[in-house]
Amino acid sequence: MSDKDKAAAAAAAIAILGIAALAHNKHHYEEGYEPGGGEETAEFERGYRDGVHGYPYWEGNRTSGYAAGYQAGDRERENSMAHRQQASAAKAPPMAYQGCAQIVARNFAVGTHQVHFTKARSPGKHEWMIEAAVGRQYMTCKMRDSGELIDLRGGRL
Repeated sequence: MSDKDKAAAAAAAIAILGIAALAHNKHHYEEGYEPGGGEETAEFERGYRDGVHGYPYWEGNRTSGYAAGYQAGDRERENSMAHRQQASAAKAPPMAYQGCAQIVARNFAVGTHQVHFTKARSPGKHEWMIEAAVGRQYMTCKMRDSGELIDLRGGRL
């Protein structure tokens, strides 16, 4: 491979990583919000990181990007910890969660580790309604105990 081919391959890889990073972050933005430029994006990411890790809101930063990012990160933190607050009777079987995570991850084009379960309830014997979140977007799966999908819709439970 020539140096020119190596440089082209490296540029293509960087472009693919950049597109993946943008696609990943779009789930963090509240509907209708998008940073206006590089500086606002950096402030959003700083606020998101502070919120998702539970750090206190930085009062010294009064930018709209930081505020929007902090709110998104705080919501993501809430979603990722919601399963800990459910009573054991309200927890679906592992196969139902796994099946829901796979279908939601495919729908949002993310990994299953980015799918967070916020609620679950059983409307009938061997059936579960499971609310899943990816960033600020929600889907509700109706699953069988075995992990088989019965119904899928957008929105909250």
